[in-house]
Amino acid sequence: MLEKLKKYDLIFNLCYGYKDAGQTEVAGWLQHYGIKHTASSFDALKIAQDKSILPDLCSPIGILTPDIFFETTCLEDDVLYLSKPRKGSCHRNIHIGKGTWMKNHLNTSDDDLIFQPYIFGREFSVAVIPVSGGKYYHALPPVEIVPAEQEDIYIAGQSLVKTKREFGPNLSDSISDDLMESAEKLHKKIGLSGMSRTDFRVDKNGHIYALDVNAMPNMDPERSLMPAICQYNNVAIKDLIKRIIDNSEYVSGSKNETSGKIILKVSM
Repeated sequence: MLEKLKKYDLIFNLCYGYKDAGQTEVAGWLQHYGIKHTASSFDALKIAQDKSILPDLCSPIGILTPDIFFETTCLEDDVLYLSKPRKGSCHRNIHIGKGTWMKNHLNTSDDDLIFQPYIFGREFSVAVIPVSGGKYYHALPPVEIVPAEQEDIYIAGQSLVKTKREFGPNLSDSISDDLMESAEKLHKKIGLSGMSRTDFRVDKNGHIYALDVNAMPNMDPERSLMPAICQYNNVAIKDLIKRIIDNSEYVSGSKNETSGKIILKVSM
C-alpha cells in the first residue's frame, strides 16, 4: 500500500478510518511517510477531534460555547445536559438527560465523556470550503437542522428524533453573517485545510454557540450534509474536488508543480 501511494503526487484523502486507525491517525501515517494528501494535517485533525478543548479555541476569537464538565458530580440534578464522547464522530453516542439521570446511568471514567448544558434553540451547520482556485476559504450560507416534529429537544441526525434539513432558513442577515464568520474563524484558528463543517446552536436571545467542528465531513452524495450544502449553493461536487486539490497545492507550496498523477482515495 505504501509504495503504491508514493507513486502519486497527491492523495485525495477521504479516509475516515482503516482497521484500528481513525481518520486522524491515517492522516498522520501519510504525513509521516511524506505522502501529500488533501485532508488537514495530523496536528489540526487532532485538535479538531478533541471536543473538550473547543472552549479554549473559541474564547480568544470571540465565539461562545456551552460550558463543559468532565465529571457527573459537577452536574446539577434538575438541569438538562448533553453528554458526548470527548473524541469521535459528531452526533454519535450522545445522551440528553437531567443531571440526576447522568449520574445514575453514565460512567465518565470508562467512556471519556464530556457534559454540557443543553442549549435550547435552533441548530445550524456551516460549511467552509476553498474558493475557486483554492487559495482562500469561505463559508457557505447556513443550513438549519429542524426536528421533523415540533420537538424542543433534538440533535442533528436521526438518533434522538427525526430531523430534516432546511436550506435557505428564515434567518436574519446579521445572524447568518455571524454564523459564517464564526465557522471561518474556527477553520483558520485550528489550522484546517480543505473543507470543514461546524455545528452551532442559536438560543432565543440570538446568542450563537459553537458545538462541534467536523474537520473531514462525510461526502456520501446521497446522505451526507456537505455535498448537499455545496450543491444547494451551486458548487458542483466536481468543482469542490478541484478546489480542494488546488487548495492542497497552495498549502504544500507546490501549486502548478505537480505532474498530474492524482488518485481519488475514498474509504468510508
